[in-house]
Amino acid sequence: MKGLGKDPYDLEKAMIAYLSQQAVSPRTVLLKAVDNETGDIAGWVLGSFRGFAVEETAEIRDTVPPAATQFISTTSAHTTGKIAPKDQTKKVDIDENDPIKQLEKMTDADMKSRMTKLMPDGTKCMYVSSLCVAPKWQSKGVGSALLQWGIKTLDAAGVFIWVHSSADAWGMYAKYGFRIIGTLDVDLDQYAPASAPDNDGKWGHYVFRYMKRERSQE
Repeated sequence: MKGLGKDPYDLEKAMIAYLSQQAVSPRTVLLKAVDNETGDIAGWVLGSFRGFAVEETAEIRDTVPPAATQFISTTSAHTTGKIAPKDQTKKVDIDENDPIKQLEKMTDADMKSRMTKLMPDGTKCMYVSSLCVAPKWQSKGVGSALLQWGIKTLDAAGVFIWVHSSADAWGMYAKYGFRIIGTLDVDLDQYAPASAPDNDGKWGHYVFRYMKRERSQE
């Protein structure tokens, strides 16, 4: 639906710019899953560390090999999930006549409010900035393997981990001990500049879920 706005959203362009910036940040760690037959990237997870000293994050990064998680090619799947906190995206001028920009303004404000509550000054944690899996690798365990790296890392550090989950991915997070601590239910038809191509022209509702996993007590 974002592609219907006055300034159409280009997901690929946005993700390239976002990852190029965040991958070199001293407070993030990027782990990729690589197809060991073709060398293609099957997916990645970008973890952002709050309250960690730069040296601590560097130590975590040093434990990540160039291709720590590898998979053999299988048949394609169709589901997807990605997570990216909005406070790290490029700020844009709000066009009061563009409903898509209004939608972005609303979701950005909700994200900032949640982040303030989840991570006040003095908090030490990690949050999933992005977890993406290529279409042919979805439903093959790639996302779960990448997520488990983050879980093990944070359990070792003794801190919690949280995520702003897409509608498609929240079930995976729940499977690994994340619980829902808040939601944002968006009626997309209130912001749609045009009717949906199917579903009787209705876009329906989209639910974002804020989820948190406390450190393991084991």
